[in-house]
Amino acid sequence: MADALDALRLTPAQLAELRDTLAARIREGLTEDEREIRALPAHLPPPPAGLAGEALVVDTGGTNMRAAVVALAADGGAKVVKGPVQARLPMREEGGADIDADGFFALQADLAARLDSGAGLPLGYCFSYPSAVLPSRDARLIRWTKGIDVPGVEGALVGDGLARALGARGLAPCRVAVVNDTVASLLAGAQQAPGRPRDMVGLIAGTGTNMAGFYDARQAPKLAAFPGAGTMAVNLESGNFDPPHLTALDRAVDEASNNPGQQRFEKAVSGFYLPFLLAAALPEAGVDPEAGTGPLVGWRDAGEGRRGEVAGLLLDRSADMIAAGLAAAITTYPADALEVGILAEGSLFWRATGYSARVQATLPSLLPAGRRCSVLRIDEANLVGAAAAALTP
Repeated sequence: MADALDALRLTPAQLAELRDTLAARIREGLTEDEREIRALPAHLPPPPAGLAGEALVVDTGGTNMRAAVVALAADGGAKVVKGPVQARLPMREEGGADIDADGFFALQADLAARLDSGAGLPLGYCFSYPSAVLPSRDARLIRWTKGIDVPGVEGALVGDGLARALGARGLAPCRVAVVNDTVASLLAGAQQAPGRPRDMVGLIAGTGTNMAGFYDARQAPKLAAFPGAGTMAVNLESGNFDPPHLTALDRAVDEASNNPGQQRFEKAVSGFYLPFLLAAALPEAGVDPEAGTGPLVGWRDAGEGRRGEVAGLLLDRSADMIAAGLAAAITTYPADALEVGILAEGSLFWRATGYSARVQATLPSLLPAGRRCSVLRIDEANLVGAAAAALTP
């Protein structure tokens, strides 16, 4: 076990190898479909200068649902003018009734109706489950995750389903754009950050992890299949990266998971899996993985013996690997992308003591020569980004 814990301390050379390996896998995914890094086109350009207007936004992920009306200003400002109102998807194991596809969309439409927004607003639908976005900007659900399994939705167009449910309540939208949370974060950063809006990376580092960026057919040859599309957002699905320098602890957690061999990067760095890694490292310590990452941060901050030490190792490794992942994504950007913004979202990144600072301290040494980056934080980034998607022509 001592060897496994020593292996959690990644050297600069190991982090550089992780960066280079992920950059190569990203380039593969930008060239061909069905690679380890899926690189899913979102069919949305960077928000144009002067983008303004109001949009209805529905944000659904896990068991949580939110709705709001968001106003974007031509100067890059954004404001939630109604809401957000919130609800939970009823879970069968919690006593909730079984629902079908119509019921699923009806719940979200009923939530949106509480805003009294009226008909005709564009709809930005932040739908954070694995989905394939079409050139129409609707999306087809590939598979349910996060404990959700509503029959009749897999394979269906989710934007159309929600638009029909809204129409039945007198709230038919004028158009629909579906995004996931990572692309929404990317768009929010590009809408509000100064400089060239395409030089932006969207990062989620919370319960799970993922990245998104802007690419054109020069960096992403498979985008040539969409003539005239130009630069567009791409959801990398980077959590599925199988990185070098994983340990016996990582292998044990992966083998005990419900999807062995998948999401290896996410299982090494994300808030959901860090408690499982600590429990595997110290089975005698009575760690409850279901309690989340908060206790790990507390034990590390309090210097609580062996448990605090190992928690610190896991949190530091996570931050260093996230930094290497960001450097990999930036490496795939054009050579003239010298100032890159990172819109970071997620409870791990912003709430774990010292985590953001560790990422930002590790990142500069991993960037290509001559490049710099800055980490940005925007309130309600999911809602702002989904509104930008809805309002973009």
